[in-house]
Amino acid sequence: MVKHMQQANYDIVIVGGGMVGASMALAVAGIAQRYQLNIAIIDAAKTETTTPTAAGSLDGRATALALGSRNLLASIGVWPALESYAQAIVDIDVSDQGQPFGAQLHADDMAQEALGYVLQNQHIGEVFWQQLNQHCADLVTIVDQAQVLALDNARQNSRVIYERNIDGITQQVEVTCQLIIMADGGRSTLREDLGMYNQQQSYEQVALVVNVVLDKAHQGLACERFTANGPMAVLPLLPVQQQHRAAIVWTQPKQRAQALAAMDNEQLLVALQNQVGFRMGEFQALGERQIYPLSLSVAQEQVRQGLAVIGNAAHTLHPIAGQGFNLALRGAFALAEQIHKACQAQAPLGDLTYLHAFLATSRWDQKLTVGASDQIMKLFSSQQKSLTWGRQMGLLAMQNLPLAKTVFTRVAMGLDQPLAEILPVPTLEVQHD
Repeated sequence: MVKHMQQANYDIVIVGGGMVGASMALAVAGIAQRYQLNIAIIDAAKTETTTPTAAGSLDGRATALALGSRNLLASIGVWPALESYAQAIVDIDVSDQGQPFGAQLHADDMAQEALGYVLQNQHIGEVFWQQLNQHCADLVTIVDQAQVLALDNARQNSRVIYERNIDGITQQVEVTCQLIIMADGGRSTLREDLGMYNQQQSYEQVALVVNVVLDKAHQGLACERFTANGPMAVLPLLPVQQQHRAAIVWTQPKQRAQALAAMDNEQLLVALQNQVGFRMGEFQALGERQIYPLSLSVAQEQVRQGLAVIGNAAHTLHPIAGQGFNLALRGAFALAEQIHKACQAQAPLGDLTYLHAFLATSRWDQKLTVGASDQIMKLFSSQQKSLTWGRQMGLLAMQNLPLAKTVFTRVAMGLDQPLAEILPVPTLEVQHD
């Protein structure tokens, strides 16, 4: 049974309630309070509002959060709620399998307590939703278990139609708003329906993602190991129940996907250990593995009047440098900054002047970050002697030239860009370092 079309109105509608969509809502919450805006998040899944736990400690993907991203979250007062789930990266060891030279990066050299942090995605998502429910309930309406059927963009009256089944009754709702923000992921059919196509390039690779138990404490060490078949990142995780843990992302040719899936745990443990050695100790147990294809994609069009696209809906990149969510978070905060400026100027939130300003900042960041990830992947996946020599010289220079190491490390830490000028989440105190 379908009820008649209902009507609703908001200032901002965020399509997608994952990590990017939730962070977008948090980034704009303080602005919404100051300028009396109302926000809706429309998501297909059932939202989770429970307190984060360590359940399933050996399962679930993890994210390497750059120090610059930590500073963004601290600027709106959200970082303290995440900090207890974050493992600091104190040192990074970069090596090229079978080659003599490598590089080591140290937080102490940068006068920082950490180069970055590793958190399990489950905890990030749960904390974001917890913050929205505890501090933004009067500003942000959460519409979960809803399917967006259509959307139209306009300068002042953009429109979203969604469908929701409640107790066997299907409701359709037409929402008008000033600005639609699409954060519905890399498989965004809505973006394609609007003709906002992306440029896509397959890497002919897959990523195997799995968490492991270590036989000793990792001391905050992360390893980036480049091998003949593809790079491997080993990231430190917080210990759980006295188990030392790490998260592994291993890039392999796509023709190995079935073989990787068919390996038993003992075989996979040996294969992983053989790639990276014992720098972080012995791998003793595995969690659930995930294998997914890798590609590079960038949406050719990311803003229209009354509409902006962020996160994986705008860009997906190789996980080699762990910059995917960091890039998305910077994009969300850059958009929030332009929303703030539109409010200050009493302009429509969907005005192209401000959306183009957001796009200029975001495109520049994407060009650098996506380009760097792509080139590093190609450089370190090649076995050509000239490229092998070139990357060895690069690692040697990075290790022995302080200026080169400092510049590289600052970029990797996300400290080469200023903080967005936005307002903190209501009722939260901002940390000042």
